[in-house]
Amino acid sequence: MRGIILALVLTLVDPEFSSRKSYLYSYEGWVLNGLQEKNLAKAGVRLSCQLEISGLSENTYLLKIRSPQLEEYNGIWPRDSFTRSSKITQTVSSCLTRPFKFEYSSGRVGSIYGPENCPDTCINIVRGILNMIQITIKKSQNVYELQEAGIGGVCHTRYVIQEDKKNSRVSVTKTVDQNNCQEKVVKSLGTAYIYPCPVDAMKERIIKGTAAFSYKLKQTDSGTLITEVVSQQVYQISPFSEPTGVAVTEAKQQLTLLEVKSERGSSPDISLQSYGGLRYQFPAVLPQMSVQLIKTKNPEQRIIETLQHIVLNNQQDFHDDLPYRFLELVQLCRTVSADTLESIWRQCSDKPRYRRWLLSAVSATGTTEALKFLKSRIRSDDLSYFQALLSVPFALHLTKADEHTVPIAADLVTSSRIQKNPMLQQLASLAYSSVVNKYCSQTSSCPKEAVQPIHDLADEAISRGREDKMKLALKCIGNMGEPASIKRILKFLPIFSSSASDIPIHIQIDAIMALRKIAWKDSKTVQGYLIQILADESLSPEVRMMACAVIFETRPALPLITTIANVAMKESNLQVASFVYSQMKALSKSRLPYTYNISSACNIALKLLAPKLDKLSYRYSKVIRIGGYFDNYKVGAAGDVFVMNSPGTMFPSAIISKLMAYSAGSVADLVEAGVRVEGLTDVLVKRNIPFAEYSTYKKIKEIGKALLGWKELPTETPLISAYFKLFGQELAYININKEVIQQAVKAVLEPADRSAGLKRLAAQLRSGVAGQWTQPVWLGELRHILPTCTGLPLEYSSYSTATARAALSVDGKIAPPLTGDFKPSQLLESTVQIRADITPSLYIQKFATMGVNTEYFQQVVEIQGKVLTRVPVKFDAKIDLKLKNIKIETKPCREETEIVVGSHKAFAVSRNLGELDVEKRTSILPGDASSNIVEEPFKPSDRASSEDFTKQEADSSSKKNGYSSQEDLRHITGRKSHKQDICVKLHHLGCQLCFSRKSRDASFLKNTYLHKLIGEHEAKVVLTPVETDAGIDKIQLEIQAGSRAASKIIHEVKSESEEEGESSLHEDIQAKLKKILGIESVFKIANKTRHQKKKPSKKENTMLPDLGADPDTKDPSSSSASSAVSSSSSSAVSPRSKEAGDEDKNDQEEQAKNKDSSSSSDKSSKSSSSSSSSDKSSKSSSSSSDKSSKSSSSSSSSDKSSKSSSSRSSSDRSSKSSRSSSSSSSSSSSSERSSSSSSKSSSHHSHGHHSRYVNSSSSSESLSHHSHKHHSGHLEGGSSSSSAYSKIWVMLSPKFLGDVKAPVLAVFLQGLRDDKKIGGLQLVVYADIDSIKPRVQVFVSNLTDSSKWKLCADASVLNAHKAAAYLKWGRNCQDYKVSSELVTGKFAAHPAVQVKLEWPKVPSSVRSIAEWFYKFVPGAAFMLGFSEKTDKNPSRQAKVIVALTSPRTCDVVIKLPDVTLYEKAMRLPLSLPVGPRIPASELQPPIWNIFAEAPSAVLENLKAQCSVSYNKITTFNAVRFNYTMPANCYHILAQDCSSDLKFLVMMKNAGEAVNLKAINIKLGNHEVDMRPASGRVKLLVDGAESPTNVSLTSAGASLWIHSENQGLALLAPAYGIDKLYFDGYTFKIQVALWMAGKMCGLCGKYDAECEQEYRMPNGYVAKDEVSFGHSWILEERPCRGACKLRHAFVKLEKTVQLAGVESKCYSTEPVLRCTKGCSVTKTAPVTVGFHCLPADSATSLTDKQTKFDQKSEDIKDTVDAHIACSCEDEDCST
Repeated sequence: MRGIILALVLTLVDPEFSSRKSYLYSYEGWVLNGLQEKNLAKAGVRLSCQLEISGLSENTYLLKIRSPQLEEYNGIWPRDSFTRSSKITQTVSSCLTRPFKFEYSSGRVGSIYGPENCPDTCINIVRGILNMIQITIKKSQNVYELQEAGIGGVCHTRYVIQEDKKNSRVSVTKTVDQNNCQEKVVKSLGTAYIYPCPVDAMKERIIKGTAAFSYKLKQTDSGTLITEVVSQQVYQISPFSEPTGVAVTEAKQQLTLLEVKSERGSSPDISLQSYGGLRYQFPAVLPQMSVQLIKTKNPEQRIIETLQHIVLNNQQDFHDDLPYRFLELVQLCRTVSADTLESIWRQCSDKPRYRRWLLSAVSATGTTEALKFLKSRIRSDDLSYFQALLSVPFALHLTKADEHTVPIAADLVTSSRIQKNPMLQQLASLAYSSVVNKYCSQTSSCPKEAVQPIHDLADEAISRGREDKMKLALKCIGNMGEPASIKRILKFLPIFSSSASDIPIHIQIDAIMALRKIAWKDSKTVQGYLIQILADESLSPEVRMMACAVIFETRPALPLITTIANVAMKESNLQVASFVYSQMKALSKSRLPYTYNISSACNIALKLLAPKLDKLSYRYSKVIRIGGYFDNYKVGAAGDVFVMNSPGTMFPSAIISKLMAYSAGSVADLVEAGVRVEGLTDVLVKRNIPFAEYSTYKKIKEIGKALLGWKELPTETPLISAYFKLFGQELAYININKEVIQQAVKAVLEPADRSAGLKRLAAQLRSGVAGQWTQPVWLGELRHILPTCTGLPLEYSSYSTATARAALSVDGKIAPPLTGDFKPSQLLESTVQIRADITPSLYIQKFATMGVNTEYFQQVVEIQGKVLTRVPVKFDAKIDLKLKNIKIETKPCREETEIVVGSHKAFAVSRNLGELDVEKRTSILPGDASSNIVEEPFKPSDRASSEDFTKQEADSSSKKNGYSSQEDLRHITGRKSHKQDICVKLHHLGCQLCFSRKSRDASFLKNTYLHKLIGEHEAKVVLTPVETDAGIDKIQLEIQAGSRAASKIIHEVKSESEEEGESSLHEDIQAKLKKILGIESVFKIANKTRHQKKKPSKKENTMLPDLGADPDTKDPSSSSASSAVSSSSSSAVSPRSKEAGDEDKNDQEEQAKNKDSSSSSDKSSKSSSSSSSSDKSSKSSSSSSDKSSKSSSSSSSSDKSSKSSSSRSSSDRSSKSSRSSSSSSSSSSSSERSSSSSSKSSSHHSHGHHSRYVNSSSSSESLSHHSHKHHSGHLEGGSSSSSAYSKIWVMLSPKFLGDVKAPVLAVFLQGLRDDKKIGGLQLVVYADIDSIKPRVQVFVSNLTDSSKWKLCADASVLNAHKAAAYLKWGRNCQDYKVSSELVTGKFAAHPAVQVKLEWPKVPSSVRSIAEWFYKFVPGAAFMLGFSEKTDKNPSRQAKVIVALTSPRTCDVVIKLPDVTLYEKAMRLPLSLPVGPRIPASELQPPIWNIFAEAPSAVLENLKAQCSVSYNKITTFNAVRFNYTMPANCYHILAQDCSSDLKFLVMMKNAGEAVNLKAINIKLGNHEVDMRPASGRVKLLVDGAESPTNVSLTSAGASLWIHSENQGLALLAPAYGIDKLYFDGYTFKIQVALWMAGKMCGLCGKYDAECEQEYRMPNGYVAKDEVSFGHSWILEERPCRGACKLRHAFVKLEKTVQLAGVESKCYSTEPVLRCTKGCSVTKTAPVTVGFHCLPADSATSLTDKQTKFDQKSEDIKDTVDAHIACSCEDEDCST
């Protein structure tokens, strides 16, 4: 029993060391980095040594490290072994072998002491060793958890204790969760703007780690002794959040007790200093970048040498080592002081290139010394403006933010030299605020001194009222994101500061945007202010919308979102309501994890809002959100576009777009850009018309004063502003004010300014431009450092560099030279010659590393990728504007030119400071890596043995190929190495463009993105020369437009004919054109035939149908039979050899072996024509032209062709032969064909004779019956049946436009050869757009004789409601074909348009791309809300039908080959005009106007129209109401309420007739009256009767009046009136788009705010339409006018109990009353608001001091308004 108790007691004793003994342990610790799979390369380091722990005193021990050995690992794991590194061992031993002291009690390590100035790496290695003996024993539990301190911080630790009582031993297992730490030791650089996501941040980290410790404890009489400790730690990183795509860092330690000695340790002779506890300490200066290791001794000389190397080796092109050298320069600059940099700067004083590279490197260092150096450069004015603009902001953005750099940065930004330059001050201040943001994010409270410079800027801006400084201060405050700035921000918002009422709207918006980053730290406070702004209807809608946008960025909870919905529900401003609704709806559909809570809350809150807000048009502000999330990879992105409309514009006044990224529990605002336009329409539309000087201006102003509370709208200050943000920090913004805008408009529109600009440009061109510019750009540095259990740091890092280079040399001349009195018209008569040599280049290199990085050695896995782009452009150009000719010449490629080179490699790298010249680098994927077993071929026994033998031979000799066959070689090497080479040969230009790709990766192990990255990848785009028969001297591109295009083509034909030695003088010009284009045989007429299932011919092999012929397709247009076949005969003089072909061969064989049967006839002037066929034979007709006396063709078909032609025919067959322009005739017979498809025949041309044929298919089985005839003159396309033009291909009439029209454009791309032969491409465009049936034809042909490749495109408008087009290409334009048709018509009784696309035959490459794209169609359709239905539609056809069910909705049906997609009532962004269809007979040519005028019709539909008909009024905002006008009183119907007061339209009832109206129009210097008289409308201008057709001009602005129908129409576009119509009963006015938001009167404001339509002159909204109409009545003086009504405030006749107090109430709005002395004869009820006062108050209506219209509204009630009066005793005194 006693033994059991003793054992239990011993088990629970904490491990300890005796102070009188020494303990000798062996220690081994290693770290390995790489992928987790075997047989891949890894890099690592191993430390082995002996440890002696001896007691000094109670709880204090001495640690001595003996014989440390450092070994490196760089090889294939686990095949290779560690290799000893004597140099690095020697370096590290110098500090490790010195004595260390530590405190140890109850299994806990206390303070650690070491020699003075001991390197941090050595101290941390000691911490890693002592961390192994850190153990917490709980005496009452065997399994327990706690937060335990260790080398990696205070982390969650779990203990399991197992005891072996028999042997008095205890096993303890300790596991540490490195992902769950209270105080985690970690250091990150470059991630200041990446925020952890509040949802599942722990679960989705890309870096995860854990550690396990196994202890063996032995019970002794003196206590518990640690005999063995084994620790193992694993960190894994999954860059793409793939469960299996991980890279692993594994650290392992083993501590084994060797010996215990009974001797006490002696105190060390040297003094020791404390280095703290076990917690890992990062060095003050971080280790070098992990892509290279450099010596930092004598850095000044090293910097000079590196600069010299960079400059000398990168003058003409980029050197391969440029990124390494630049990073080396940056690293060296980080180690030196500001004085050293000054010294280097002085040495480079006369070397601008050296200075530029040095400045770039210094800006990228991010150190305090670098800022000091830049500050001294600015103060001494050493930098040019451009250098300062690049270096200062760049250095501030990249600087390390700490307590040392912030004061220097503040001093730099506030220096006078930066302050005096606005642009430099802006960029530097924004950059400084980013420094403050980074600094304050690391501390609990931000020092006041850091934010003070920005706060001072804000205070100064407000006190001086400077808008530019306000904007800058607010944007800087927004970048800082400090809650201490909220008070300053509120000073710019009118709701919180009375002095801010005059601050412009764009500044208020900036103030709200400044709250965005503050919300990350204090969201509750920010939300409180923003909800007040959103709910305040007195503020500008744009300000409120921005408040809404920012609120949702603060991640509001459900209660606040419900409050926002409640505000929107009661909102009268539709812009704000639409914005709120669309943002909530967009967020409700978000699937990103960090928006889960907001998304669900918005879904609930949306139920409160009316769905009608979803139907608002583009006129209203919207939020558009597009995003996606891939749960497999824990990555997503979301793009937001905020579209804000102002009442004064038809189009958005502000657009903000931003892109956010989410990855593995972190979120970042990647990019944001915004543009705001204000008052720009006034600048663009204004034509210097002096509206204020017109006589009517004062009259309109006086009328306005007569209206209670009326004010003209304030003038908008023209402004264009834009900003750009990166990672949430604003980098730059631009403000273009009124003066700059006016100057720009003047420069474009004013002839004098435009001439001056062109003259300067011409002078610059004449003098030439030459230069070379190279700018290194530091793209980024990301570092994430963690301690391992060994004490060595694990670093994940990423570095990017980019260098841009441009060499430019441009000069030119203009002939004739420009004279002194230059006019732009001179350029149209000039010839401009330009010679240019431009070579832009870009070199980007990216490094990603993982591994151990210390100041002594680096053991990392490195992935590096680089892209080098170089595009040399050298050409001579000649532009003859008079002749409309452009000629560009360049030299052919003489040598291989790499345009784009990209490579990607992964290595295991080992470096150490002792052997800098020896860098061990092993490819992660070894050359003998095992291949994918799926791709392994099975080898029979008889081959396997011999192959094994040959493989041994191959292994023994690297030069011999021992593989038994090429197939085996491909199998063995192809699996690991993927190669791809694609070349496009341009023989005629003497070059070829090649894309080559080689890749070798580890995806055969695991198919993850990480494994695909591991390996080697290389891709190139190269331009290489191609050998040609004759040398190419130049490559020429010539463009000829206009009437000379035809002559260019004729010249080419002549030159070709001359070379053949044949005269072409007697030939028709058009025939030459057709010859050079090779389009004689393209056009044809084909009847629509039914394509039935094919039956294989007995004589031909049956194969699967190819892309061009689908046997199951019933639609004739989906088969190659839909197009007829053309054929040409060879000349009798030079016959070509016949080629046999087979239809069912593949495409290449078809192109190479086309069947052609031709025979030459006698050279006689007369030949007979015969045609034989089956019963339903085709009729052949021929006619002679003027140039040929008699010409006919002979055509015969074989028996099989005839029979096939006659069978199963369902339609009439006919073909019409055409005329030929050859003196000799030839006959051609159609060859014997199978019934699988239409016949194809190759076309042979001789240069002396040009043939043209028109063919028609006369077989339902796609057999062609040919009728060939040489013709002379023009081709006459005819139809063989009455219904021919109803068929799509017949409608594309066969007429060649070259017969009737000259080409409008000719383009030649050719190589000018030494042997004078022509080779290249030719493009000719014919257009006939003025005819009844407009048409355009484009032909591309190869100028080489041997090539038959051509491309033919034809587009035509067939009638008023149908257009069609086709594209054919290949041999004689017959191999491939795509056609389309657009038809307007009816669909389900709605006007609709149908677009049909057919592809009878396309290349397999096009088909594969289409199939790849087709996979995404169902998903995209689902995302867009389409319904899907599986349907068997035609296999080679797609249809889209759009039916307009209303001006704002449409039904869409999309029919694809195997699926039909449809959606009903899809909302359109704007209203489309839906009107009656115009009969085709009424259309004037050209009929394509109906297509061309569609955009203008839509634009016209956007313009608002106001109408009055009887007592029905329709406003500009399409609000309809009934209103009866009181007799004899003018109402202001429509008025320009801007400061220009351009026009005023008034209306009143004409006499006693209620239906008849009279109007008065004031505009310009004229007053126009239109009054009904004797059944017509009488026109009075300035009081005098005028003829009904009149034109009036007032100082640059004109107006026209003319009769129209039964009334008069007035046009005054300069005043903003597009059209005004009046016939006595009906009034209509349409104003220009730029008048939006500037109108007032009964017609409304034209601001799309339907809910606020009844706006009275004082700006308030009336309660009903009657009150609204009365408010716009114009009072007249008593006894002088016919109107006897006036506006007056009235008292409510009844007393009201308000809050228990008897009150008397007075109206807050004036009510119509008869003038003094008149009695009311008719009234109308109106609803008005009342302000109530206590009944005993002295206030009365006669009290002039009381302004009731400015009082609050307490109640509303209905009173009677007077609308007719009897005035027998009218008082004329007032």
